[in-house]
Amino acid sequence: MTRDLLVFAVGLAVGVLLTFAALVVKRMDPFGPHPDRSLVYRTVDGHALHLFVFDPRAQREDRPAPALLLFHGGAWQHGHPRQFFPQCQELARAGVTCISAEYRVSSRHGTDPRAAVQDARAAFAYLRRHAAQMGVDPERIAVGGGSAGGHLAATLGIPVPLPPESGVDEPTSRPAALLLFNPMVDLAPCRPDHHLVVDFWQELSPMQQIDDRVPPTLVMLGSDDPELPVASARAFCAAIKAKGGRCDLAVYEGARHGFFNVGVEGGRYFRATTERVLGFLRDLDLADRS
Repeated sequence: MTRDLLVFAVGLAVGVLLTFAALVVKRMDPFGPHPDRSLVYRTVDGHALHLFVFDPRAQREDRPAPALLLFHGGAWQHGHPRQFFPQCQELARAGVTCISAEYRVSSRHGTDPRAAVQDARAAFAYLRRHAAQMGVDPERIAVGGGSAGGHLAATLGIPVPLPPESGVDEPTSRPAALLLFNPMVDLAPCRPDHHLVVDFWQELSPMQQIDDRVPPTLVMLGSDDPELPVASARAFCAAIKAKGGRCDLAVYEGARHGFFNVGVEGGRYFRATTERVLGFLRDLDLADRS
């Protein structure tokens, strides 16, 4: 083999290997979709907390975009904002500014759920305060989340009596809507996850604070969810309706806790719930109609 041919063969082999490696890395990428940018919305106890922003792919020129702020699940102990990156990617394609929020959890920050609620308040207040710079309509910001993250979203639409943090901005209004994926909304004794908040559950439980100002709410859960029984979700919606509010309940037969995640059953429920969310937002003029 001549020297030139050898150099060519080695170069070709290296190129093939690099291409294969790139494909493998892409396939193994644990983060999936990537946000367009991240913003630090607060720094507390040395921890910078971020909002991961997916900008709308199509936006009307005559008004700012609607937005959806999402909180990941994980029993206030673990989890990561990337849980909702797939939903944010899809909603951004539909013209919604979608933001997945980082907040303090016990496994990384040594905190309890009260800190997570304070972070959720700070994230929503930051988003409203910086809406103009972000191209977002401050009056069309919905919030949502899954499980413990659904609880955090609910506390923004149903304020709980946890005392505010000194020197920290608090929300001055409620979200335009609540989008709740198997949320932990009743933390009373004998309810799932009560043991995680047993000493201060009265400060954190939305179910006991429902009033006549709850934003339009969508609750989605599986029929076989042991963490949020269907009966509890029905009671939550019934309490909102009794105060004159709107609460739509979507129960997915055979689904369990966390059913809405993109990796569950080949994304079957991910697609169904994302479409349901988008339809709910459009019905409220919180997403542009296609």
